[in-house]
Amino acid sequence: MSNPLSELDLNLIRLLKAVVDHKSIKLAAMQLGISQPSASRGVVKLKQFFNDPLFVRKAHGVEPSPLAIRLASEFDNILAPIEKVLLEFSDFKPTEYRGSIAIVVDPYVMDEHGQHLLSCCHRAFPLATLVFSNWDSSSQLEMLDGKFDYCILDQETAIAKDIYMQPLFREKRVILAKQHHPTLRIDQNDWPQVATLPLVSLPAPTAYKPLCTVESEYQRMGYEPQVLLKTFNLRVACQMLLETNAIMFASESTADLMPELHAYPMPNVNRNFSHFVVSGGYLQTHRNYPLYKHLHQVLQATFR
Repeated sequence: MSNPLSELDLNLIRLLKAVVDHKSIKLAAMQLGISQPSASRGVVKLKQFFNDPLFVRKAHGVEPSPLAIRLASEFDNILAPIEKVLLEFSDFKPTEYRGSIAIVVDPYVMDEHGQHLLSCCHRAFPLATLVFSNWDSSSQLEMLDGKFDYCILDQETAIAKDIYMQPLFREKRVILAKQHHPTLRIDQNDWPQVATLPLVSLPAPTAYKPLCTVESEYQRMGYEPQVLLKTFNLRVACQMLLETNAIMFASESTADLMPELHAYPMPNVNRNFSHFVVSGGYLQTHRNYPLYKHLHQVLQATFR
C-alpha cells in the first residue's frame, strides 16, 4: 500500500462499503445508482490502491477480505461526518436532519417557555436529538468549546463577542404580587409606596455584579431594596409572593405562568429596565452555517 492517501477517490470507499454490505458488486452498483461495469472498475482501482485482493469471487457474489471488512467498518468514521457537513451546507433539509441540537437557555426563560420551545424545535427537526440545558456559570465556556449549538439569554447576561447574538423577543416588565395586594394599585404605582415593600429578587444566572438589575434600579431611584428572598427558582419566588406582601419585578410571561398572582403596573423606571429583551445566539464561526441559520429562524418564529 505505497500510494499516498491523497490519491484515493473517496467515492471508492463508499463503493467498498456497499460491496462489503451486499457481498455483491451488482447489488452494490444498484444501491449507488451506477452501472455494474463502473462498479467493477472501481473495485479494480481499490485493489490496486490497497494492494490487496479485497474481494474473492464466490458462486453467488464475493467474499470480502479482512482489510475490506475493516475499511468498511470505519466508513462512518471516514466519510459519514464529511457527508453530514456537506448535506448541512449544500442541501440542508431540517426535517431530515438526524444530528444533535443542543440549546442552553436562561433558566427563567426555560420555565416560562420551555414546553413551547421544545414543541417548535421538535416539529422543525423531527429526527434530531434535542438537548436542552439551563445556562449557568460554566455555560459560556462550554458554548465556546462547541458543547452547545445555540443559547437563549436575556440582557442581564454578559456574553462574549465570539457568540453572535440577535434579539428573539421583547416583553414588558411588571410587578408581580398576590391578588388584592394591600398596598399596590391596579392602575398606577409610585416609587415611595413600592420601595417600602419587601422584594423577591431573581438574579441573572451568571451575574458578574453583586446586585441584580432590579436592585440597581432601586438605588438609581434613591432607595435601598429590602430583599426578603433571593432565589434562582421562579416557583420558589412565587411561593414567597403568595405567602407575604412581597413583590417581584418579572416578565409578563412569568405572570402568565403564575395565574394565582397578579401583574401590577411598575412605577416610572429607566427605559432599559421597562422591558426584558431576550436574544438568541450561536458562534460567530457558524454564521454562514445553514443549520444554525435555520435554527435561529425557527426560534424567532417560536417567540412571535
